[in-house]
Amino acid sequence: MSDKVIALHSINGGQSTPYAEYVRMFDGDQRNFYALVDSSYAFIAVNALFERHLQKPKENIIGMPLALMFEESTFDNYIMSAMQACMAGESITVHERLLSKFDTSGVAGHFDITFLPVTLANGENGIMMSCHDVSRYKANERKLRQLAHLDPLTQMPNLRFIDYQLRKLRAQGSRDGAGFSVVFIDFDQFKKINDVHGHLAGDQVLIEFSRRLRTKLRGGEHIGRIGGDEFLVIIREPLDADQQVSLAQRLKQIVASPFRIGEGKLVQLGISVGVAVWPHDGDTLDSLKQLADSRMYEDKKQSK
Repeated sequence: MSDKVIALHSINGGQSTPYAEYVRMFDGDQRNFYALVDSSYAFIAVNALFERHLQKPKENIIGMPLALMFEESTFDNYIMSAMQACMAGESITVHERLLSKFDTSGVAGHFDITFLPVTLANGENGIMMSCHDVSRYKANERKLRQLAHLDPLTQMPNLRFIDYQLRKLRAQGSRDGAGFSVVFIDFDQFKKINDVHGHLAGDQVLIEFSRRLRTKLRGGEHIGRIGGDEFLVIIREPLDADQQVSLAQRLKQIVASPFRIGEGKLVQLGISVGVAVWPHDGDTLDSLKQLADSRMYEDKKQSK
């Protein structure tokens, strides 16, 4: 947006609200708030949507300080500096998550707020302000990001999310030396479930196993389905040999009770577990995952 200052002239003819014509053109807008603000940061005019949001008639809004809309810290931290820059002649847009005192939902909304410098009829500086509510867009964006990181069957994090968390932990570990552990889990002879009972039965097992994993693992342990009947757990600490054995036993206890598939049918399955520790077992994430995978297959051979 241009930094050009727009000159406004007062409307004569008995208008009860000065400058109302300059925002009345936006009265039909049901998504955006428009207001004219004077040099004391008080309202001169607002559009109909703004009036409804403030829950006051326009005659009671005129002269009301904009600061009364927000908590003091919100106004000072996010709004005041932008308005000061605008009063100095700068057109500015801010993107903030704000909670208005007049929003009865109590939920902060996401807004793109543009401040445009204007010159009022009395020669003083003023601000034409528009607030574009992008809360719905932000909510949809958040849902899309969540969907991109979820396995559709189990609703657990997928490989993309797990790899993202691993990269974060490795970067953190490179800074502070903190280690972490990667745990691969794979069902033993899972293919027989699909072959004998059908893929729907296999899906039921995976969903139930995911539920059990969530209830048994501690906070801070990221878990995800990385493909087929393979799962990966991230432990935010480097496990020693005894801790690795204890963890494997704890995980195998999850499948101690049989899985129900359909009415009256139960199947018993085992799992194999492999653990690798950063940075002791490998500096790169690929080498770490490959080692955990190979140790999981060693465990599978021993369980036969």
